[in-house]
Amino acid sequence: MTDPKRDDFAGFIREGCADLFSRLSEAVDVPLAVLDADGDVILSFPRGGAGTPAAAGAPGSVATIDGGEGTLGSVVTRENRKRLAPFLDSLAGVVGERYGLEREIQRMTDDLAQSYDQVDLLYRFARVIRPNDSFEGNARRLLEETADILENRLLVQYFPREDVLSWSAGPGLILPECLLWLTDNPNVLKKIYADLARDVKPGDAERNVRFRNLVDSPYGRVEYVLIPLWVQSEVAGYAGLFRTLSESELETGEIRLLEGLVAELSNTATTRELYMELRQLLFNVVRSLVNTIEAKDEYTRGHSERVFRISLLIGNRLGFPAPRIQDLSWAALLHDVGKIAINDKVLLKPGRLTDEEYEIVKTHPGAGVRMLEPIAQLSNILPGIRHHHERYDGRGYPDGLAGEKIPLDGRIIAVADTYDAITTARPYRPAGSHEKAVDIIRSVAGTQLDPEMVRVFLELAADGAVESPEPGGAQPVPIGGIHEG
Repeated sequence: MTDPKRDDFAGFIREGCADLFSRLSEAVDVPLAVLDADGDVILSFPRGGAGTPAAAGAPGSVATIDGGEGTLGSVVTRENRKRLAPFLDSLAGVVGERYGLEREIQRMTDDLAQSYDQVDLLYRFARVIRPNDSFEGNARRLLEETADILENRLLVQYFPREDVLSWSAGPGLILPECLLWLTDNPNVLKKIYADLARDVKPGDAERNVRFRNLVDSPYGRVEYVLIPLWVQSEVAGYAGLFRTLSESELETGEIRLLEGLVAELSNTATTRELYMELRQLLFNVVRSLVNTIEAKDEYTRGHSERVFRISLLIGNRLGFPAPRIQDLSWAALLHDVGKIAINDKVLLKPGRLTDEEYEIVKTHPGAGVRMLEPIAQLSNILPGIRHHHERYDGRGYPDGLAGEKIPLDGRIIAVADTYDAITTARPYRPAGSHEKAVDIIRSVAGTQLDPEMVRVFLELAADGAVESPEPGGAQPVPIGGIHEG
């Protein structure tokens, strides 16, 4: 096996010093040679008739070349003149010093290149991170950007909680068979995580511990370096570099880029966790408000939850993406939150309301919006709350909007609200049947209710989903569920 340090020194002599030695040998009329640390000739310059220095036999004069990190080689000549010793010592010193300076310049250049790559990676991260996207989407883009800078390495990341395993190869890498085998066998990469989780120790996060090991494939062994992903003092996954043993060793700069990736993933995951906890807390608080309102009246208890579930069935049937489903779920659950501002004598009156009392009740959509407006995270749900009592023909309240000028969430909640109002008992009338509610809703399509939302509702009713609106096949967001993003 070749010695990289010896090869580097030999290259330096041949490429950077050949002309110098040739001129000096000619100037002093002395044959010179440069040997490596093992005594092998790197360069020799015979001049005149004094003969050519060689590795074999004892040279007349020798001067050791030291580059600051030990002996690199020597300058020799067969001439044995006293005046040559200082000359050779000086020459060896100059060569050693120049070699050391060039290596230092190379190290500085490498460090600068690594720093540039790290700054470039941070810039790329800032460009591809999307706060409203999922953790998985952001993690995938971070992985691809890092692999693009590494160029010829295989990067793998795994997050067991989400069961997300992804990999990316740099644009300069054609995957050899053993790495292809690895990417085609996710269970192997998941077992690597299990081994990692078993081996981590308290304090490893603070010490920035890396884990290096080998894994066998049918095509050869693969070396990997893993860095754990820490989220709130727990290992939540890993990112790692993988290479075949025939590929070049992983360099310090590459490990630093891997560290940068893991640090950004950890920040993203931790922010996601805190965000989810905050959203869950907010959801529970506002849901408690709903329960407080409905606890006052046994006839409306559970109304908001039933409207919530039917609204989600409609949203899912319409193909809403997850963020829209979340907004709809909150709007439906909180659509009557403004009733907390209505006097109990009016809100809980056992008989029919007078016109004046009905006007008071009609203020609850606007009151609900005013209550929730200070909560910036709920801004998207306010239109559904304000307009769930608008009519498709424009005769509703509070703003008299008509047709598709009524926000879609308001039109959906109106259908669900109407169904539950008909099928729930009141002090002044018994609960209507499911069939009666369906017939009434069908009859008011285009006047009170949006005909397209009625059509979707009737499809769900025909499927048997409305009478017992459980998540089932429609898969609405469960109570308390929060969609990230």
